[in-house]
Amino acid sequence: MAEAFDMERYLGVFLEEVEEHIERLEENLVQLEKSPDDESLVQAIFRSFHTIKGSSSSMGFQRMMELAHLMENLLDGVRKKTIAVTPELVDALLRGVDLLKFMRNGIALEGKEPEVETGEIVGMLQRFLGAQGGGQGGEEVGEEPEVEAKPEETSQEEKDYMVRVFLTLDCSMKGVRAYLVINRLQENGIDVVSTNPSLTELESERFGQSFDIFVRSELPPEEIRRIVESVAEVEKAEVTVQERETLMRVEREEKKEEGGIRVPSQEKRRVTSGLKKTVRVDVERLDALMNLVGELVIDRARLEDIIRKLQENKEVAHLRSLLADTTTHIGRVTNELQMEIMKARMLPLAEVFNRFPRMVRDLARNFGKEIDFIIEGEDTELDRSLIEEITDPLIHLLRNAVDHGIEPPAERVALGKPPRGRILLKAYQEENSVVILVQDDGRGIDVERVRQKALALGLASQEELARMSDREAIEFIFYSGFSTNDNVTDVSGRGVGMDIVRRNIERVNGQVHVESEKGKGTTFFLRLPLTLAIIRALLVRVNGAIYSIPLADVVEIEKIEKKNTYWANKTLTSLFRGKTLPLLRLQDLLEGKKAEYEEGMNIPDVLYTVVVNTARVLAGLVVDEIVGEQEIVIKSLGSYIGDVRGLGGATILGDGRVSLIVDVASLLWKMVQVGG
Repeated sequence: MAEAFDMERYLGVFLEEVEEHIERLEENLVQLEKSPDDESLVQAIFRSFHTIKGSSSSMGFQRMMELAHLMENLLDGVRKKTIAVTPELVDALLRGVDLLKFMRNGIALEGKEPEVETGEIVGMLQRFLGAQGGGQGGEEVGEEPEVEAKPEETSQEEKDYMVRVFLTLDCSMKGVRAYLVINRLQENGIDVVSTNPSLTELESERFGQSFDIFVRSELPPEEIRRIVESVAEVEKAEVTVQERETLMRVEREEKKEEGGIRVPSQEKRRVTSGLKKTVRVDVERLDALMNLVGELVIDRARLEDIIRKLQENKEVAHLRSLLADTTTHIGRVTNELQMEIMKARMLPLAEVFNRFPRMVRDLARNFGKEIDFIIEGEDTELDRSLIEEITDPLIHLLRNAVDHGIEPPAERVALGKPPRGRILLKAYQEENSVVILVQDDGRGIDVERVRQKALALGLASQEELARMSDREAIEFIFYSGFSTNDNVTDVSGRGVGMDIVRRNIERVNGQVHVESEKGKGTTFFLRLPLTLAIIRALLVRVNGAIYSIPLADVVEIEKIEKKNTYWANKTLTSLFRGKTLPLLRLQDLLEGKKAEYEEGMNIPDVLYTVVVNTARVLAGLVVDEIVGEQEIVIKSLGSYIGDVRGLGGATILGDGRVSLIVDVASLLWKMVQVGG
């Protein structure tokens, strides 16, 4: 019977389950160090180790099972108050979790357990058990050798039993659990006659939280119960003696296609009422749905364009009305479908944020610093593609806060601060954007030192630096290779972190802003669009072609008259909110040419200008005409012409024409390189 289960199909589920528990363990262990008396936290950690142990055992990954079992025993000692929670214990458990992660990743790559030396970590963990008298786990853990040692002592006449197995409510991979129970019974010499539901239904998990197994054995009921309950995520087992005629009838029923006796309807209702009303959806399927939504958005724009043309013809007034009603309906359905698909693609930022408590905790211990790491707004949702992109920037910002920002305890006390520093990671939604801030109460940024470094690197002259405000001068920290730290560590000081932060955020149409006060602390603000698939854009005409500029990059639209311009450094400029605004020809920028107007050129009487602010540059992009604002669907150019600096993709307009999407950040970076 056990051979009927196809274990290959469960490997993906196993890997997902272990990954989720490992992430949960890292978060909970860091929290346990702060709250060692939190019994619910201890219980949650114990259950995670217990589940990994059972899952790896059912999949045949022996080393992973043994390691998880050892750490489960340690948590059992913590539960029983025989082992104290100390930073050293948490260190050892976290190292064990790291090894579990390594094993899990090796299984994902090779399909089998990697060859890894576990002796050092196992020895470290066992010392806590031996030194502090921790138990080897309670009856809940259940050791197979204890189960196997008793058959001869309890030998009796062979009897028939029905074993009703109840799984825990949070049990995943129920089919694997059923397989493991059957396998465990057979390993102990018990004859498994039949199951209810059938093996096929057990394998496909078409049952609630309980199932029945009909067995024949010489073992007493209590021994069979102990064997079944030794399997992970089995809540309990009930063993009842069956009449021989009953079991024979069950055997006959097993030969039929449906097989087995059905669980009573009342029992089904009871065990399924608490099940989650969610399903796992493949990301590729969501991408396909999003593409379909994109096609609908394009068709909606085409219909709107047709209506505008029909309005010029009075003879088709009736058809125009019908088409308008149809377009309105399609628009409403499209909007609803678009919102639902976008929501389906959304993930809570907890997917990223929960990785960082462990990292901050380890860095703080390495640097001898005391830090309270606070997370807020982790339920804020963001498109999954953006979540993948922000991980590296957040890692750099948090490392920077620990290394550069927070002072050692003695230094903080001397400055009149509490010995423990504070780092806040917070997210919140603001209109159509998500804002993430990383804030510390440490040293702050020494603006004068930033100015000196910028001067030394030739990034600005003494006169230019003198005219800059502190906020403008701080922006130099985002230049590649810029660092005010003279000491290079394995965490920071190489001048690459902040550059990576800005480039990664601007690549997804986001913005980075920093505020700092010396001696008080620093706050980095990351503003991100909710999604990259469909955005609002400003359509402009340049040399007969229509270009789309993401509204997130647009500050304002200006109609600048020639008389209100002036020359600065031989470049045509204008004043915008008290600041100098260089006027650049968008067409020349896209072609890689020098885009600044120069003296002697023919200047139009009116310059239609889109004011943008990104990539450390405030600039006015001069176009031929402002067409209007529209929601657009972004289509990648990668598979057609490759990545082109200055272009972020393309979209299809309502009249069927293709509009290239301007990547303002990289476009202005090109201006810095070309225009100098």
